[in-house]
Amino acid sequence: MDHGQNVMMTPVIRRPVVAGYYYPADAEVLTRALEALTTATITPRPAHAVMLPHGSLNQCGAIVGSTLSHVVVPRRCIVLGPSHAGTAMRWSVLEAGAYRTPLGDVPIDAACAESLRARCPFLEPDAWAHRGEHAIEVLLPFLQVLGPHDLSVVPIILGSAEPDELRQLGVVLAQVIRMQEEPVLLIASSDLSHHEPRARVAQQDRRVIEAICALDEERLAREASQGALRMCGDGAVACVLTAARALGASRGTLIRYGTSADAGGDPDSTIGYAGIIIN
Repeated sequence: MDHGQNVMMTPVIRRPVVAGYYYPADAEVLTRALEALTTATITPRPAHAVMLPHGSLNQCGAIVGSTLSHVVVPRRCIVLGPSHAGTAMRWSVLEAGAYRTPLGDVPIDAACAESLRARCPFLEPDAWAHRGEHAIEVLLPFLQVLGPHDLSVVPIILGSAEPDELRQLGVVLAQVIRMQEEPVLLIASSDLSHHEPRARVAQQDRRVIEAICALDEERLAREASQGALRMCGDGAVACVLTAARALGASRGTLIRYGTSADAGGDPDSTIGYAGIIIN
């Protein structure tokens, strides 16, 4: 018998790492919390892309919920986020299996991931970069509640801030999305200023939000590199802006802004959060 044939590969199930910390681990409690943070009375509209924060449910869940309530969540979503846990890979995509949350498994869109890899050689298949990373995980329960039952995702972790690579992936994202027979939502997971007094955070974040709403990734890069501003996810946003503009987007709209201080955090060490729709 040839043991090298007919071997079934075990699908990668990326298990939740911040359930019970960033959001409730109990499915019923989580569902009730998400229902309270989303708005059923709003008529959602299709969008090319959204920018969403990746803090805890208590700190920025209302911003994520408010923003996604305005958007039709299609069956296919591509979610880009930064690396917090550190990764040897500059660009990492989970190309098969599923992301698990307390609400169930979200399958990886393997065909879409393969199309991206075929056109973007630096995009590496790497499950390890996703294991301890929360930037994508915290958004998936919202997509599960607001999206269709057959929701699928392509999760991409960025460990690189190289401008040419950001632009290349943005162009490739637009190419692959054009090839799909159904809508695809691009999602950039990003927080804004970190650990500064609330007034300074609001001032810095206003300039960054203006750059994002103008779909100006070069201006975004300048703002994100100035002074004490530490934006967590500017590369993901830049990629998404490039792709959205290539798909015909002309403007971003700020839906909601807030800070960790607004949610009861230290006003002298504040994080900024914004939800922006790009169309």
